[in-house]
Amino acid sequence: MNGRFKVVNNMKMAKTISRGALLSLLLLILCICFTMSEGRMPAMNKYHLIGLSAAGGIMAGLAWTSWFSGLILLGAFVPFFLIENHLFENQVRYRTTSYFVYLLPGMIIFNTMSVGWVRAASIPAVITVIAGMSFMITFTLWLAHIIRIKAGTVTGSITIISFWLAFEFLTLNVPLLSPWINLGNGLAKDILFIQWYDATGTGGGTLWILLSNLFLTFIIVNLLTQNRRHRLFTVLWIALVIIPSIISITRFYTIKQNNSDLHQTVIIQPNIDPFTEKFTIPFSDQLEKTLDLAGNGVTAGSRWVLTPETTVDDPVNEKDNLSNQYIESLREFAGQNPGAAIVSGLVSYILYPPDEDPPSNSARKIDTTGLWYDHFNSAFFIDSSGVREIYHKSKLVPGIEMQLSSVLGGFIGKIVPYLGGTKWGYGSQEARECFVHPVTGQTAAPVICYESAFGGYVTEYVRKGANVLFIITNDGWWKNTAGYKQHLSYASLRAIETRRMVARSANTGISCFIDIRGKILQQTPWWSEALLRGSISTETRITPYVKYGDYILRFSAVLSILILAYVFIALPARKKIQRFR
Repeated sequence: MNGRFKVVNNMKMAKTISRGALLSLLLLILCICFTMSEGRMPAMNKYHLIGLSAAGGIMAGLAWTSWFSGLILLGAFVPFFLIENHLFENQVRYRTTSYFVYLLPGMIIFNTMSVGWVRAASIPAVITVIAGMSFMITFTLWLAHIIRIKAGTVTGSITIISFWLAFEFLTLNVPLLSPWINLGNGLAKDILFIQWYDATGTGGGTLWILLSNLFLTFIIVNLLTQNRRHRLFTVLWIALVIIPSIISITRFYTIKQNNSDLHQTVIIQPNIDPFTEKFTIPFSDQLEKTLDLAGNGVTAGSRWVLTPETTVDDPVNEKDNLSNQYIESLREFAGQNPGAAIVSGLVSYILYPPDEDPPSNSARKIDTTGLWYDHFNSAFFIDSSGVREIYHKSKLVPGIEMQLSSVLGGFIGKIVPYLGGTKWGYGSQEARECFVHPVTGQTAAPVICYESAFGGYVTEYVRKGANVLFIITNDGWWKNTAGYKQHLSYASLRAIETRRMVARSANTGISCFIDIRGKILQQTPWWSEALLRGSISTETRITPYVKYGDYILRFSAVLSILILAYVFIALPARKKIQRFR
């Protein structure tokens, strides 16, 4: 039976990849047709350029759907680069801003297809996200185009890669930005081809995609100008695609998991509608439902019980949690199941004594008493003795969970409805926290929701000793859209990068177990009450990515600064010196 399922899954994967490859080929042919005229580069008009932009946007956007393989990204940016090359070769006919103008429509299409699901929360929010991301991505590539005009093709080509990777570095480190559609994430469904992410992270995937698109563009341009260098670029492109793929496929089928130290884990999916039930049904009833479901899955051999993010949204006082009814219910459940420890998502708060200055950046005053408070989206580690550890979510969703200034916060409050965080805004913590099981010693990383989109962030847990990744989330806010599917696929990236098994508990789905290759072993249906029981291995290996983090992105950020300094400071200075001579 397992063999049959394996064949079926492989067939589905092959169909998805084939569909993506065929569509990529078709659109690339259309791109060539747009740019062909008797074997030479023609003077394209604005309709050709807009058509190329739209084709690039569609191809790139399809990578974030469930219909196509993310491998379509290996050729998706060719239309954008063909536009850039045409404008570069015809600078007399076009303004320097033309690339921005023609690129923007394609980027709007790309962002609409990839993150348009944000509309499930708010129409103004999705418009803001699409407009903002489209502008920033377009500006990044336009600036690289300016560099090419000023410094030449070689520097310009390097700049395209460097600037894009530097932009992704910013999305991972600037709180108001999001790494959601970083190009390396687009390959999350294609785990067979990205096993080398354990060395490079998603930055390596982005680099692979950009190089592939540049080489394809060079091939097309040299073919149309009848330049024999297209043969060299063809060989380079084939090697670029084939060699990493062979390495990855070999790694996928040869890497071994530590099956000598397995511990049974129970994942709960209570399926409480965040829009109609979460804040109308008493929180005590919601927790009772969750624990009743857990009782059906826990056995004498169960060591972990995992419940979703904000299983209880009624804030718990961290300093006085012993008398809290929710904590007591969880503690009693653990006591009834010796050897079992619970990792549960709860909202919590800390009260601080009166003071003139806030005790933390996120602290707010309660009232005229002068008391300060912090609210947190937390993961509680609880066994029969009570609360052992508390971790505070620290990668907060922009505009929803993070504390903002009164002006900006008021604007965000108008365009985004209350999604479990905007009422207060959440605090965070600087260091990662791991939960060590009191019986087995297995160490778990409590990754909360949006944090699982940050590869480098998750590696910090592993460097602190995490043997397994626990992801708790509530994706029901995004309803039945591509959002929850994309979020699920990113969990596979974290498994590959760290070579840690993942246990994922999602309120409305999809909950799952993922092995160290990023392959989903078990999963629940979407939007249904369910539980899973499986074994997770204790992994201790340290991958190059865990050790060095996003070194590709860091290097690119530094290189981008040097390029900007060279083009806008060094070159003008040298020209002035030459003029005086």
